[in-house]
Amino acid sequence: MLLKIGELAQRTGITVRTLHHYDKLGLLTPSVRSEAGYRLYNRQDIARLHRIQALRRLDLSLQEIGELIQGDTADLRSVISQQILSLEQQIQQNQELRERLLELDEQLHQNDDLNMDYWLSTLEMMSLRSKYFSPEDIALWRQHKDVSSGKMELTMQPIVAQIREFMDAKLAPSAPKVLVQVQKWLDTVHQSVPNPRLLKKFADMHRDEPSIQAMSGVDNAMMDYINIAAIEIRYQIYRRYLSEEECQYFRPSFMRNMDNWTELFIDLKKFIDSGMDVTDPIVLKRIHDWRSMFLDAWGNRIDTVQKIRQIHEKEPRLTIGGGLSQEVLDYAVKGIRYLEMQNSTASASSKAAQTIPKNR
Repeated sequence: MLLKIGELAQRTGITVRTLHHYDKLGLLTPSVRSEAGYRLYNRQDIARLHRIQALRRLDLSLQEIGELIQGDTADLRSVISQQILSLEQQIQQNQELRERLLELDEQLHQNDDLNMDYWLSTLEMMSLRSKYFSPEDIALWRQHKDVSSGKMELTMQPIVAQIREFMDAKLAPSAPKVLVQVQKWLDTVHQSVPNPRLLKKFADMHRDEPSIQAMSGVDNAMMDYINIAAIEIRYQIYRRYLSEEECQYFRPSFMRNMDNWTELFIDLKKFIDSGMDVTDPIVLKRIHDWRSMFLDAWGNRIDTVQKIRQIHEKEPRLTIGGGLSQEVLDYAVKGIRYLEMQNSTASASSKAAQTIPKNR
């Protein structure tokens, strides 16, 4: 079988221009020349063309195809592996795009009057999200409907605007009306993002991304302002039950250990989700850290610490904000009681050993 270029183009559905291009690249050159000087494609050329087209369906470049046709099976396996990886990345990107569109569609259904600025800011946050959140984080994030639907952001807007006014007016974070708005902030975040790990990553994204700060109105200065006010809210709750002398260590200790407390809440939540018992040595190490920071906050005064435990039973608001939850608190208390029981048993054994008379 010998075919002219036009005949081959007609039979295969490939344009003459494409066949000329293949010839120019040396990818497919007619093997036979007729007596009249026409260049003809033989059976081997046609088979080669089919191989080229098959490889094109793998989305390979013409250069890669040329190298493969001259190569061996090992080369093909390597290219196929690379193509599979590339497709998996494309699938993930398309899945992420689909999820973004679903989130935006849900927001549109709930709020028909959203403006373009809000939509663009939402897309910006979604684009940056994969930089800070793992696929597992994002799956968990979507379970918190107030965030994924945009309800949290809409609730936050008037709160942020009011806090900005207070900052511009040079009001101290401890001012009563500031504390009212910051309590609203804490309540909203606590209800919307109860997982401390997600909350920490969300805060880190805001800290590090100027574009997010510009669109949300929450910059680093405001986050610091809110953190100081949040500590003040807790301080004022404690002051209802304790003297100023008993509370004197609280503010500096929490400012000093704020990030450490957050990391601790994250670890304990992870232990809880993994089903780890508080008696596990890994858990006990972090429970010991909790106890040390807790004692530091109250000047290592055991009598004050005993009062604090009773205050926490009366004041559930103390578990709101910063990633702390009642679940994490209960877990920590259980671990601390276990540590104290161990210490008590060890102390009793030591005293008993000291009272045993020595043999003479």
